[in-house]
Amino acid sequence: MAKPSPIKPEEQFARSYVDRLILEQLTDMESAVKLGELADRLSGAGIGLATVRSLLASNPDRFAYHERKWIPASRLLGQGRPFAEAMAVVLHGFGGPMPMSVLVTEIGRIRQLPAEEVEPTVRRIAKYDWPFVVTGDDHVSLTQWGFEAIDQKLDRALALNGITREEFDGAQAKLANINFRDPAAIADAVRIAAPIRLKVLGAVAYAALNRPDPKTVLMFDARQFYADAISVPGYVFAPDGVLYPEADAKKWISNAIRLAERLAPTVEVEDVQPIEVKPEDVDKLVAKVLANENTTTATRLLEENYEITLSNKTFPDDMANIMAALRGQDQLQWVGGDRFRRKGDFPEYILEVPEPFQFTKSDQTSEEGDPIDVELTDDGLSSSLRKLLQHPLATDVLDEDIQPAPKTMPEQVRLVLKSIHRELGTFPMAQIPTGWLSAEPKIQEIIAYDPTGRELQIWANHDARLLYGFLDWWYEQPVESGAVFTLTKTNKANVLEFEWLDQPDPVVYISAQRMEELRQLGVTSEGKSTLDLLIEVMAHWPKGADYLTILAEINVVRRSSRRLIASLLSSYQCFYQRSGSPVWHFDAKKVELGFDKTKRKFVKK
Repeated sequence: MAKPSPIKPEEQFARSYVDRLILEQLTDMESAVKLGELADRLSGAGIGLATVRSLLASNPDRFAYHERKWIPASRLLGQGRPFAEAMAVVLHGFGGPMPMSVLVTEIGRIRQLPAEEVEPTVRRIAKYDWPFVVTGDDHVSLTQWGFEAIDQKLDRALALNGITREEFDGAQAKLANINFRDPAAIADAVRIAAPIRLKVLGAVAYAALNRPDPKTVLMFDARQFYADAISVPGYVFAPDGVLYPEADAKKWISNAIRLAERLAPTVEVEDVQPIEVKPEDVDKLVAKVLANENTTTATRLLEENYEITLSNKTFPDDMANIMAALRGQDQLQWVGGDRFRRKGDFPEYILEVPEPFQFTKSDQTSEEGDPIDVELTDDGLSSSLRKLLQHPLATDVLDEDIQPAPKTMPEQVRLVLKSIHRELGTFPMAQIPTGWLSAEPKIQEIIAYDPTGRELQIWANHDARLLYGFLDWWYEQPVESGAVFTLTKTNKANVLEFEWLDQPDPVVYISAQRMEELRQLGVTSEGKSTLDLLIEVMAHWPKGADYLTILAEINVVRRSSRRLIASLLSSYQCFYQRSGSPVWHFDAKKVELGFDKTKRKFVKK
C-alpha cells in the first residue's frame, strides 16, 4: 500500500474530483481486479492506468483493496448500518451528486440484496428524509452540501453554515439584480456568480426569500434550492463545495494526474520480469502512434498494452526496452523524453531563428573615415564588462558562448523574459544551464503546466538554441521586459512546472512608459549609429545605469550584440565608471572627445 506523502490543498482538491470519477466507474463495475478495464472507462477524460493505480492505492478513505479486488471503501464502512445511514456513508465517500441508479446498486451490495429490492426504500428515504436531496436529473446529494436554514435569523443561519459576513455581502452585491422569485433566477444567479460556494449562493437566496418580518411566508426551501442550483447545465459541484464552470474540470484532472505521478513511486506492486517487445508488438505500437494526431508517450503505451506503470519495479527496464524498439522505427519522430509523433510532425517555424533576432549593423563612419560602431577584444574591455559578457542576462540567441554544464544541476531555474522574446513567443536557451534540458534529440516537445493546471506545448530546437510556443502565456504577462518565472523539473522527462514570480528582475525591468519612449527612439533610428542611440539611452539615466539595464534598453531600440555595447561603453570617452561602482555614467560634455585612441589596438578586425 501507499506510504505517506504530503499533499498540497490544491492537489487534494484535484484528486478528490478525480477520485469521484473513479468511484462512479468502480461502483458501476462492482469491483476491479484488473485495473486496465477501469482505466479504459476513464480514458475519455484523459485518466490512464498509472493515475488510476496510484490514486486507488494512496487513498484508503475512498478505496479499499478487499479479497484481491478494488472496491469503494464506503461499501465496507456501510455494512450493518440502517438504510439512511448507509446511504449517507456512500454519498460522503462519493463527495458529490450521485446517480440514483448507482446509489441503489451500491446499497444493494452493502445489504447483499438485489437492487430492485432496495430501490423503493432508497428512493423513499432520498425523497422524504431531510438529509437527502433528489435533483431533477435523478441524482442524490446530501442536503448539508447546500445552505441549510428554515426560519433562523440571517446572522445565525450564516454562522451555522460557516459563512462570513464578508462572503455574504460580496455575493449579495454581485446578485443585487436577481429576483429569486423568478423561475429562472437560480440559473441566472449561477451564471453571474460562478465560481461561487453553493452555501453562499443559498444564503443570498435565503435572505431574499425569507424576510425578517415574522408575519411573512417563509419561501426558501433548502432542498429544492440545492436541487435547482446543482442542476444548472454547464457547471460542476466541486469537492470544495463551489460551483465552477464545467470547463475548469480539465485542469483539475491535469493536476490530479501530476499528483498521481508523484505518488506513483510510493506504491508497492508485485512484479515479474521486464517485458520483451516482440516484432508483432512493435507493429501495433507504431500503428497507435501513427493513428494519434498528437503525441504518444511510451509511458501510455506501456499502460495500455502491458498494464505496466511507474509503480512496477521493472518499469525502468520496461521503458528502456520499448524506447529502443520505437526509436528504431523510420515512420516515427522521437521528440524527447518518452514522446513520439509521426515523422516530421512538428511546426515548420521552429526550424529557423526568427528574422528580428538578426543584428542590425551600422556603417556610419567618423569624420576621419573610421567606423563608429566597433567591437573590441576582451583585452580592450573593462574587467567588469569581460565578466558580464557571460552573464545569462547578457547572452541571447545568436549572441552566446555555450558554457560548461554546472557541477550540480538545479531542479529549478529562475529565468527572465526580455521584450523581444515576449513579442515573438520564444525564449533563449542561453539563460538555461547547459545540460538542464536533454541534448538529444535536437528537436523536442516540452509540456509545461502552470499552477492552475493549464498546459502549454513548447518546442525546443537545440540547433537554433530557442524555445518556441510561449506566445499565449507571454501576452498574459503585462511586464514587457523583466518578468521573472521559474521552470521546475518533474519526475517525467520533458514535463515542466511553470510559475510566474511576483517581482520583476530589477536590472532588466523596463516600465511601460519607458518601453514606449524606447520604441519611439527605434522609429527614428534609421541612419543613426548605435553609438548615437546609446547616447540617447544613457541620457535618460543621470545617475547612471547597470550594463545589463543598458543592454536591455538598447535592444528595444535596435538589435545589438552584448560585445558591441560593452565595446562602445569601454572605448568612447563620454562613458565612464566611478571607482568601485558597477554603474555606467554618461558625460555629454565629453561626446566631442570621441573614441579613445588607446583602444584602437583592441578593435576586432
